[in-house]
Amino acid sequence: MSFDLFGNPLPPNKPNIGIKANQKSGQRQYRLKIDSLYHPQILKDLHKTAYDMPIIERNLVVPSTTLTTPFDRIAHKSSTYDSLVMFYIHDVRFIQSLSHSWDFTDTLLKYEGVIGPDLSQYIDMDYSIRMYHNYWNKVFTAYWQSKGVNVYPNVTWSLPDSYEYAVAGIPTESIIAINSMGVLKHNFTKGLWLKGYRYMVEALSPMLILRYGPKVQGENEDISIYLPNVQLNILRNGRKRK
Repeated sequence: MSFDLFGNPLPPNKPNIGIKANQKSGQRQYRLKIDSLYHPQILKDLHKTAYDMPIIERNLVVPSTTLTTPFDRIAHKSSTYDSLVMFYIHDVRFIQSLSHSWDFTDTLLKYEGVIGPDLSQYIDMDYSIRMYHNYWNKVFTAYWQSKGVNVYPNVTWSLPDSYEYAVAGIPTESIIAINSMGVLKHNFTKGLWLKGYRYMVEALSPMLILRYGPKVQGENEDISIYLPNVQLNILRNGRKRK
């Protein structure tokens, strides 16, 4: 069975040569856009571990709020510093912002905390691109952490071949963040998510999990704080102009 970029099964018995070509083209475009994030000053002082992944420090600061602010709205007049900046938004909205003005440290320092970036790892992406996205998630987490920003490591994974690099550089017994948006659409994607979730919990023994997205039957709710879906509120209330 083939899947689109969002993990949705493609219709059976339908030629997908053109679809695969478009997917490859889309992956190349993602790579080009993410390459624009390259800044030597971000990378030069980072310590690395397995898979050349940046090492992220443990965070034991329990947030005093469950409010979240999407990264692309941190300059919006309605945003509040008494919230957690999160990156559970479309990749392009994240990449475009950082490409034009990459160092948001001063702004992020004003917030209660930041949940690390969440560049997507779609299951039909090449292994190398999925790992590349995971790498950049950790690069910015480690960099902002080194500048004093209160960053919570965001743990992301895809297929089982991603599990080892997904935990590389992530601290054990820390507060971490995990996202489940979109995984409940199909039993297949839900099963993949839950399998990866269990691997992460066993490998990292997190002190606490900041959970964004719907609950998934089988996850450990006792060690989780569920954050409200601010994106739904934005859609329901409409996007207010600055």
